[in-house]
Formats: sequence, structure tokens, C-alpha cells
Amino acid sequence: MYFFLLSYSILGAGLKYIDDAFDKKIFNRSIAIAIAPVLSILGAYSMMIDPVSATILLAVICGVLLKGKIDNVAFALGFAVVILIAALSGIQFLVLPLILLTTAAVLDEVGNDYIDSVKDQLNPKNPFHMFTKYFLGHRWIMKTGILFLAIMNLVPLFFLLAMILFDYAYLTVNAYSQVKCQMTSASKIGKVIASVGHIFK
Repeated sequence: MYFFLLSYSILGAGLKYIDDAFDKKIFNRSIAIAIAPVLSILGAYSMMIDPVSATILLAVICGVLLKGKIDNVAFALGFAVVILIAALSGIQFLVLPLILLTTAAVLDEVGNDYIDSVKDQLNPKNPFHMFTKYFLGHRWIMKTGILFLAIMNLVPLFFLLAMILFDYAYLTVNAYSQVKCQMTSASKIGKVIASVGHIFK
């Protein structure tokens, strides 16, 4: 159990690091490319040793594939390694839960994109708006699916905690990325102001 809690946390944080290294150029791209195979091996191993873990991580992979979210070389390299290792090792997974969780993963991506597009229109005083922002923004559809499967006694409940750690590790790196981006922007503004001030000296 503890291995999955740790590995899912690392995977979530690592994926967001790679994402922001390429999309926002906040982190070092060379490091992102270097850690991609490491994350792939960790993810593949997490799939090889447990069919439930394989089902969950395959659902995540299928979700981002179907939504076209593999949009940089590090992601492409990483997912290719995972799929190759998974194929060669003959991993076992749960078919019906995979279909359910893949659907949930796709809906999570759709919901997250929707929230990103309307977040400026949401009323912070409206409880429904705030719940929707939290639920979709934090990708709770798949986690709800895992909870349902746990209630049905098809998967151990600790995988819900593992997925929560995955997502919140992802969100933690995202929060750090936003702070770093703001600091970079503030630094640039400060340099511009200093340059303008120098002109009038």
C-alpha cells in the first residue's frame, strides 16, 4: 500500500513538472526530458505489480491520449516507454473498471478544460459555482469512480487515497509553478521600471 501512495505522489508531481516545463517554460526542459523515462519506469512497475494499479494508470493514459494531451517530446517519450514495458510484461488489468475509469478520466479532462474556460465568469459567492469549480478543477470524476469501485469491493480503498495524492501532488506543483511564474513576471516588470527610470536620470 505505502509503495503506491508514494509512487502515485511522485508520478503526479513529475507529470506536472514536465507539463509546465514545456507549456509554461517555468521549469528546466532538460530535467523534464531526463525524468520522463524515470517516471515511465516507476509507472510501468506500479502497473506490473498490481492489476488494480494497472487499471487506474492505464485509464489515466487512455484519458490523456483520447483528449490529445500528450503534446510534448517528454510526454511522448514517457508514455511510449510505459506502453512498451506494459506490452512486453503482459500486465493484467480489470476490463470493466478500465472502461469506467477511462470514461471518467476523459470527463475529468473535459471538465477541467471547461472550468479553465469559464473560471472568470464563476461567482465566488455562489456555492454551486464553487463546488463545480472544485469538483471539476480538481478532477474528482475519476476519484469518484474509484470510490464507487471500492464500495462495490472491486478495488482496495487505499487506491482512492493514492489517486488523491497523485492529483494533489500535481496541483501542488501547479501552485508552485504559478507562484514562480508570478515572481518571474514581477521581476521582469521591475527590470522594465528600472530601465525606464534610468532613461530619465
